[in-house]
Amino acid sequence: MKNNKISIDLDIEDLLGIKETSKDSLEYDLEFIVNNGYDEYIKQQEEHNKKKQEFIELFKECYDELCIFMEKDPKQRVAISCFTCIKGMDLSKQYGKPKKDK
Repeated sequence: MKNNKISIDLDIEDLLGIKETSKDSLEYDLEFIVNNGYDEYIKQQEEHNKKKQEFIELFKECYDELCIFMEKDPKQRVAISCFTCIKGMDLSKQYGKPKKDK
């Protein structure tokens, strides 16, 4: 005879509401605003956006070097010199159909 019991594992911290919230949740944002004030929250968001923009600028600046680095990857995890990309083929409707020049 087969045992048909269903075991449910519940996280006791989650049930009691004492689990720490993740930084990407609304609950974390609201708690931060309550504890530190709205001005501090806005300042933190602006600082985060500034860091993000700096990263994008650095990425644009170093893109060619990153491509060379990824081409030399022994596992070839990122396709850099894809034949269809180099030849400008449109693969959206049919595989291998070249784009028509206008």
